[in-house]
Amino acid sequence: MDIKTLKYFLQICKDGSFSKAAKNLYISQQGLSKAIGNLEKEINVDLFYRHANGNELTKYGEYLKSKAISIVYQFDILTEGIKEMVDEDKGYLRVGVSYGVINALSIDIIKEFNNLYPDIILTIKEYTDFNCEEAVLNGEVDLGFAIHHFDSDKFNSQLVKSKKLYALINKNHNLCDIGKIEFKDLKNEKIIINSNHSKLRHNFLIKCLENEFDPNIAIETDEIVLIHDLSKRNEGIGISINFAHTPNCKINYVPFKDETFVWDIYMITKKDIYDNKYITLFKNFILSRV
Repeated sequence: MDIKTLKYFLQICKDGSFSKAAKNLYISQQGLSKAIGNLEKEINVDLFYRHANGNELTKYGEYLKSKAISIVYQFDILTEGIKEMVDEDKGYLRVGVSYGVINALSIDIIKEFNNLYPDIILTIKEYTDFNCEEAVLNGEVDLGFAIHHFDSDKFNSQLVKSKKLYALINKNHNLCDIGKIEFKDLKNEKIIINSNHSKLRHNFLIKCLENEFDPNIAIETDEIVLIHDLSKRNEGIGISINFAHTPNCKINYVPFKDETFVWDIYMITKKDIYDNKYITLFKNFILSRV
């Protein structure tokens, strides 16, 4: 005798027929009849009077019904309680990332974290730079990977990685073989860069203004890979990190002479909010891998 068979038995009692019960249980009538037949053999009594108009409980069936209701109810409470305990042992961590950060850190880091901590349900959502900060502030995510600069009065932050920024210059362009590029070299060039929701674009514009010119931004996009692809097609000079660098490609990655022009990735959490154990674990893991 098992719980599943008792549930089958109670369904027949409720529906008044094997055919209707089988339909509600999503099993075949033959399978249901076999299960009840095996139960009757096990306890060596008939549970139903079977006749053309339906099925009627015997006195043994009535007795089993009265006891089975309580047994099944208690079993369901037991299994639900265990399920709740298992759910409590699971951690939930929501992480927001600025576009391009996952590529810069390596997707393998996230896979490794999931493999090491399978009980932590990790969800990741990509945002523009400013929207990532907003997601942290409004509680949409527990932790964010954001690009410097941001309001230190609103966030706790830890530097994760500092990436050099490059001019992505097609090998047919006259600037492709320059060792290091200065911002003034880009004065009359078509620029491919992130959209105005990006810190990279914001910082680039500041550097250009410091060099007394307004850049000619020909193409803007939130897709960093597209910046690389368009640069390979010589649609302009891209401004980006070098995560997509591959041998024998059609562009040179030319570093900036100004070494302060970098892409700094920070982990941020809302100011004065206590880091739970899952956030702390995730932070320590990331810092140990970069």
